[in-house]
Amino acid sequence: MNCKVKNMISVLIKLYPIVPIILLVVTILLIFNCKNKINRYNECVGTITGFYENTAETRLGSYENKAISPIVTYSVDGKSYEFIGKYYSTTMKVGNEIKVMYDKDDVSKATIKTGLYFAPIITGALTLLFILPIIIYIILKNKGIINF
Repeated sequence: MNCKVKNMISVLIKLYPIVPIILLVVTILLIFNCKNKINRYNECVGTITGFYENTAETRLGSYENKAISPIVTYSVDGKSYEFIGKYYSTTMKVGNEIKVMYDKDDVSKATIKTGLYFAPIITGALTLLFILPIIIYIILKNKGIINF
């Protein structure tokens, strides 16, 4: 293998661990955010009353992508509140009941409970995907299969 190519690969191998480290930090911050919300928020049941379609469309060639979010209504102490959820699933239908978490200090601030865990799961999975090649590299290097 060319010395210049080998040096470039060596530099990339040394810089590669930065990606999973950043992802791990982001995952940890998201987990702490979830734990904070769980401690600071109360849980209730809300109802999907409709869906909000984001009018800012993304067009990629002939493909059109619209963001859809559920409109959720919930009640606390006899007073109704409404918010647009950040989590959407194709199984959601108007009239479905859904778990809602609302801020104890400001009951008008709410989120869909299921969506609360979505971001840390995604970043955690990406962290594992980026760590896997590092583990494979270490194993292959220790077995003498690769030498850079």
